Amino acid sequence: MARFNERAAANRETASIEPERIEFGSRLIALGIDFFAGYMISFIIMPIPFVGRLFDYSLVIIVFLLVRDYLFEGRGVGKNLMGLRVVDMATGGAPSFRQALDRNLIYLGPLFALRLLALILQALPINQIVNYNITNAIGQIINLIIGLYVLVILPIEIYRIYQREDSMRLGDEWAGTCLIKAGMDFSNPMSR
Repeated sequence: MARFNERAAANRETASIEPERIEFGSRLIALGIDFFAGYMISFIIMPIPFVGRLFDYSLVIIVFLLVRDYLFEGRGVGKNLMGLRVVDMATGGAPSFRQALDRNLIYLGPLFALRLLALILQALPINQIVNYNITNAIGQIINLIIGLYVLVILPIEIYRIYQREDSMRLGDEWAGTCLIKAGMDFSNPMSR
């Protein structure tokens, strides 16, 4: 926690832009749009033979959600439609790929890691050696861990968005980014 606080303080010191208060409803709608966009992307790419064997729909959606803030110079799909943009607090410009990833890892990183672990366990030949019930139990434990994490981190993030004057999430403080109001711009799908 000390490292998080140090990094957040360092990001605040170098900030050239102040975070804006963004209404919770706008953020929620943008997130819903992003979930739908990830869902549609998964339907488009999952029929590709090698992709379908390596990933599942939920993993494709999680990967999209991890990197969505890098698209359209920090606007993503949902934020773009809602007139919002993620910016680097130090420069006021589009976040780097690393910042976009860091911003979303706080709540999607564990989901991604556990989902990937579940897929690896399913693909290993251990399923043929070990009783199916054991591998199924491991999968249920992984899903339980995911559920518990979500039950802890999401209320914290929602509280911060709703109660703080700058409505910054933990991910924003960690990545040195913030959300601002901006116009729609779908002209540049990949930042930098």
